[in-house]
Amino acid sequence: MSARRGKRKVLAIDWDTRTLRIAHALVSSRGVKIDRLLNVGIPTEVDPNDAQQFGAHIRRALDQEGITTKHAAVDIPRDQAVLNTLTLPMAVPDELPGMVQIQIAKELPFPVIDAAVDYTVGFPVGDGMSSEVLVAAIRREVLSQYEAIFSAADLKLERVGLRPYANKVAVCELLKHAMPHLVLFIDVRPTFMEISVLRQGALVFSRAASVAMSAGEDLTGASASLSEPIPLATNAVDATLKFTNVEAQPSSASAMVALLMEVTRSIEAYRASDAGAEIDHVVIAGDTGMESLLSDAIQARLHVTTEMYNPARTFGWEPDEGADAAAFAAVMGLVLSDAGEDQLHFDFLHPKKTESAARKRLKKAPLIAAAAMLFIVAGVVGVVKFTANDRARLTDLDARIAELTGHRKDNRKFLKLYEQLNDFDKSQRVWVDVLLDVLSNFPSNEEMIFDRIDLKQSKVGAKADEPARIIIRTRCKHRATPGELIESLHAYVPEQGHWRIRANMGSQSPNMRESYPYAQDIRIEIVSVKESGKKRRKGVS
Repeated sequence: MSARRGKRKVLAIDWDTRTLRIAHALVSSRGVKIDRLLNVGIPTEVDPNDAQQFGAHIRRALDQEGITTKHAAVDIPRDQAVLNTLTLPMAVPDELPGMVQIQIAKELPFPVIDAAVDYTVGFPVGDGMSSEVLVAAIRREVLSQYEAIFSAADLKLERVGLRPYANKVAVCELLKHAMPHLVLFIDVRPTFMEISVLRQGALVFSRAASVAMSAGEDLTGASASLSEPIPLATNAVDATLKFTNVEAQPSSASAMVALLMEVTRSIEAYRASDAGAEIDHVVIAGDTGMESLLSDAIQARLHVTTEMYNPARTFGWEPDEGADAAAFAAVMGLVLSDAGEDQLHFDFLHPKKTESAARKRLKKAPLIAAAAMLFIVAGVVGVVKFTANDRARLTDLDARIAELTGHRKDNRKFLKLYEQLNDFDKSQRVWVDVLLDVLSNFPSNEEMIFDRIDLKQSKVGAKADEPARIIIRTRCKHRATPGELIESLHAYVPEQGHWRIRANMGSQSPNMRESYPYAQDIRIEIVSVKESGKKRRKGVS
């Protein structure tokens, strides 16, 4: 969408199982002016997975409001996308799309040819020669479904973003004047929640969790008649906000426990890659009716500032004018990113160029060689037949052949870069996969909890490889639980089959006044099958 310059009107659309949310905005060189926000209920007879039904529902909502803008953007929920952070060399930025395509193919649970892949570049790593790259991929069938919905709505879909990244844009704009180091963002939906971590304004972690809220008022009639407009102050925008004014009933205590459990799990999952990280600020979005209670509970537990998402200060409104837009973080982020630069944001409909210029030249090399040979033959024939008259032409042909031969240098650079990428990849241990396999053996946090996880990469090059080590500081309710866990780890055979787990327990220190009285270290070594086999044979002998 950013390809269209000058003043333009755009639609940003997002939905969940109950509600369709639409932002209509005017984007120009001066910034973004919100024209209308629509919060439209989804009747039970309308299936969001039926492209024709749901597209017609979107069309009815727009026609009722007299919105004629055709250009639209949408975002993909976290649970429909594979999201990975890769560390890649940055020596030649033009080669990054090719590197991403090669690396993400190893991480996807489906063929990369069936995926739409896009990425954003994050923090430099080490000496600055490498950088964190946030890569997202969705199945092409998912992209086709969204295209069919917008086609049925008679809209031109110009951008398909990623919802966690759209939320990140909205939160960064909200906190831009005093951005905390580590921000936890929670988007509460009727049947699930999305939880993201922003570090220095960059999206570094995101997950979706299924948590069902109790149903609120019946929304089946919401699309038939939108509520009366809520006027904005004249010093903000010349527009109106419209909402269906649906208030959710209070959720059960079990729903609140589930919400807090998923927040805790997300923080601990992030700390697995950033040991000792402490959340500095929490922003909560949503309109299920649970958000305020969740905010109080998190503030009491984490002792950090917690606020509801309110876009008022982003767009210069009065605070109460943005209070009803707490569930609009994703659509606000879509609108704001439309005013930014394409290369900084996700767009699965127009992903960044996934083939480098050097690789294209390499593919054309046989044709170039054939053309060069054709010119040589033509030159030789010309010299034989018309020696006197064609010498000038032969000189020109020689110059063109020299130019074509010069492409060999670029091809060699690409091959060298490809070898560097392979060497770089071989030197990495995929800790996410190892941790997933190891932690799948641990009991639930009703029996055992973690205080700390330390990771130590293996060192290669000595007389014998030093195995990778994981030390997990745990506390549990029963004395025997660590021993049972170690037996489970020893017996575990990972799916890849080329490594095994050796585990032992440090000294156990009980404190019966605690809910989890038994504290101990679980020490884990990741060893290759070959090394593990040698030690077993040595024990038998």
